[in-house]
Amino acid sequence: MSLQICLAKRVVILSVLCLFIPMAAWASSAHPNATGSNTCFTGFQCIYNQGGMAVGGTGGLVMDGSGGSAVSDVIGVGSLSVTGSLSLTTGALMGGSFGTGMCAAPPCTVGRFGAGTISISVNNWNGFSGVLFAGTLGDPTSGITWQFNGTIGTGKNKVYQYELIAPVSGSWEGGASTVSGQTAQLYFTSKTPYTGGAINLTSGTTAVLTPEPASYGLLGSGLVLIGMLVRRRAKELSGSQVGKA
Repeated sequence: MSLQICLAKRVVILSVLCLFIPMAAWASSAHPNATGSNTCFTGFQCIYNQGGMAVGGTGGLVMDGSGGSAVSDVIGVGSLSVTGSLSLTTGALMGGSFGTGMCAAPPCTVGRFGAGTISISVNNWNGFSGVLFAGTLGDPTSGITWQFNGTIGTGKNKVYQYELIAPVSGSWEGGASTVSGQTAQLYFTSKTPYTGGAINLTSGTTAVLTPEPASYGLLGSGLVLIGMLVRRRAKELSGSQVGKA
């Protein structure tokens, strides 16, 4: 019995540690010059980005520098400030109320895009420069969640907030290993709900780990909260960007 209690306590402790991972995103993404937190525990790498612009609509979103889009700036990996870029694409809309882009009681899923791609490049992170992570964005079956987070502000400062949340899987450090994880990217559009076209990115967090069975279980219980904690500071982040929309 004592062994079972001990194991149960260890699971609880590890789960609590996992919940701190999204908080690390806030430590770095809330302010342009902030450095990443070292909250990520062994096995995880948290990558923080901000800015950028996606374009598209029901045919999918593109944020890779093509078609008028702009890649997002990587500002930190773990506890280190770095420079780099994050780009992504999605598949076509799989269903939902994307035509209105809203719901009565946010946050709620208003659509799902098909799986796409994600690529993160860095300059001189621990001596490494190049493609840090590249792979699949979204699950082949459930796709990529497109979530409406509600509005903040009034009048000309009113902002409609949306979030792209998806699992990721791909190669790490130019193919040195395979990792899995999750990304949450917070977008906003001012004045009107988003129904297609250009949409600005405020900030995002991508957390990945080597897919060992024990760690992967923690991923499901903890990293899903990245999106929830991103929304907690949506007012601060979106407010600072409204004038640029």
